[in-house]
Amino acid sequence: MLQARHVRYAATAEHADHVPVQAGEASDRLFEHLISETHATAVGVAVIATAANALNDWRSVLRASEIARFGPDDAPLRTLLPVLIDHDVIDPPMAASVNAFLEDLAFASTGLNAFLDDCEALSLPRAALLHARMLQTSWRALAREAKALMLELEDAPASPLPELHYQNSRIVSALLCGAANGLKPCLDEAGRLYVPPLPQKRRSPRRAVLQNCLVHGPHHLQTGFVRDASAGGLGLGRIAGLKRGDRVRVDFACGRQFHGTIAWVTGTSAGMRFDAPLGPSDALVAI
Repeated sequence: MLQARHVRYAATAEHADHVPVQAGEASDRLFEHLISETHATAVGVAVIATAANALNDWRSVLRASEIARFGPDDAPLRTLLPVLIDHDVIDPPMAASVNAFLEDLAFASTGLNAFLDDCEALSLPRAALLHARMLQTSWRALAREAKALMLELEDAPASPLPELHYQNSRIVSALLCGAANGLKPCLDEAGRLYVPPLPQKRRSPRRAVLQNCLVHGPHHLQTGFVRDASAGGLGLGRIAGLKRGDRVRVDFACGRQFHGTIAWVTGTSAGMRFDAPLGPSDALVAI
């Protein structure tokens, strides 16, 4: 499925400094990056499917803010996909499979957001009565689709992937299989959501920023702290008075401004989702 490439430089998804490499090596790097980001997104799907499966369990201690925090971020995959297509790393059928998964993830996330909105308006138990069946149906189906996509990607590379990727795949596949069958593989003994450790971390983790900032919320301006950043958003700290769904602008001391929406709030910490994901060469997230 992978074809020989004729490029002069390594077209990695991070757009790091250009380093001369063989064409096949550039393709392999990009494909490994696709595998890593797919695994990371699939873990998020397994966690949310687990949460959906736990909504009817009276013993559950889930909180809406906790569920929102674990929602999978599709920005890295959406940003990576056109890079893969431009460099012919994946063929049209595989690109269609990845794109279909992203569209189904967006649909399932719309339902999740509606549930979280009702959690704020009604309480989590009452919102669960309205949304549990729909969430279970959509996220279990998405878990099955994520597993199928992982298997398709695993069969695609012309050269073997590093062993850690296969170890990851076995763990993530087990999580997806359990969640798709109505189980709760991502709940710990205390009934809290968690992400099981994986042998291979994603190649583009959230990058530490550790800078003070100004946060323009819907009602007031406040100082805050940017803990980290990814292509999809910022991790904020030292904030108050914000809630999920608030539109905000974050100003850095260097003059850069970022617009987005608060995706989750826990205490004085919050996650902000950008209106549009950053490009892989953006200085804020490039490695």
